[in-house]
Amino acid sequence: MQKLKKKQFHTRIINSELTHDIRKRVLWPHITNGDYSIQPDDIESTFHLGTYCQNQIISIGTFIKETNEKFNCNTQYRLRAMATDKGHQTKGAGRNLLLTALDILKKKKIMMLWCDARLNAIPFYKAMGMKSLRKIYQIPNIGPHKTMYIYLDSIK
Repeated sequence: MQKLKKKQFHTRIINSELTHDIRKRVLWPHITNGDYSIQPDDIESTFHLGTYCQNQIISIGTFIKETNEKFNCNTQYRLRAMATDKGHQTKGAGRNLLLTALDILKKKKIMMLWCDARLNAIPFYKAMGMKSLRKIYQIPNIGPHKTMYIYLDSIK
């Protein structure tokens, strides 16, 4: 019997269009007009990451230079539209993607990363070292969220 190889993940910068399939299937199945883009997708400071397994994108995330007034910090980025294909969740693809993003952000001298996290994603973000603000709020058509954040100088 042939021994199965451990899944190999590779994360790299991708263009925004490559995020649309996973955005559609995992994050925004309620969208009916076929537009899975977000306004900051094409801003020069925005970057998108894709994690690949066997030449297929299985996890995506969009990183936007955006300030959240809840934090007293000058250089912030926001994570939006992070998702992993349902068949590949809890196998390390999202972790690989977020670790790659944190390395990129540290090289850019960014001080913190924040996001609006769905409640079911909070354990993942906590395991990645992120903290959350107390308040739970609703995002229309999607559900309850909390603001999560990490100061990049807290990462070794």
